[in-house]
Amino acid sequence: MELVEEKESAASMEASLQEDFGPQEEQATFNPLLRAALTGDTERVQQIFDDPEDPDREKATELLTEKDIVGRDLLYATCMAGKSDVIRTLAKYGVDLKDKTARGYTLLHCAAAWGQLETLKTLVELEADIYATTFRGEKARDIAYRYEQAECVEFLDWAEAKQNLRMFIAQIQATITDPEKVQGKLNKEDKVVSCFEGPGDYKVDCSKIWNVQTFPHLCFLPSDWL
Repeated sequence: MELVEEKESAASMEASLQEDFGPQEEQATFNPLLRAALTGDTERVQQIFDDPEDPDREKATELLTEKDIVGRDLLYATCMAGKSDVIRTLAKYGVDLKDKTARGYTLLHCAAAWGQLETLKTLVELEADIYATTFRGEKARDIAYRYEQAECVEFLDWAEAKQNLRMFIAQIQATITDPEKVQGKLNKEDKVVSCFEGPGDYKVDCSKIWNVQTFPHLCFLPSDWL
């Protein structure tokens, strides 16, 4: 009985992923932005939005806000096609790179499922939320792992570790700028710093490895660490 339920659960999960990441239906009416985006024609994309007299501008603007039945917009199709330059270009015109579908999937989840590594890198560079989870609690990294996209898994692990380090350093810098703490008035909670957020958190007792005098040195880590 448990095996049957497990199989049904797996089938349900796969069906939901196919619904969110499967091919999108073609637009009923041809939109010039759609062709430019899916063919990677960034010059045409820029022309449409930069030229106020362009006859296709109104249609293109409408397309950016349109979503299908599961909540996907043009950017999802662009991610599936791996058109990183187009995503970077559209980001200049205020598109929401952190938007989610009805089930909580983001552009990062989409790119991870399709194994679009360069698109993942572009989205992370543009500050897409690597911690965003679906209705099943899965991050983009989990989706990449499910579909055996090894390079995407490796990159997302690295990106999350990098972001965790940045937040850790920001926390230390905030402590330094607190007048009371700079004078050496660290309480017990200040000495136990949470290094990571999210699943797998752990805390480090900093009182044994640094004091107020050592804090400043931690703020001058090599730039390539950040």
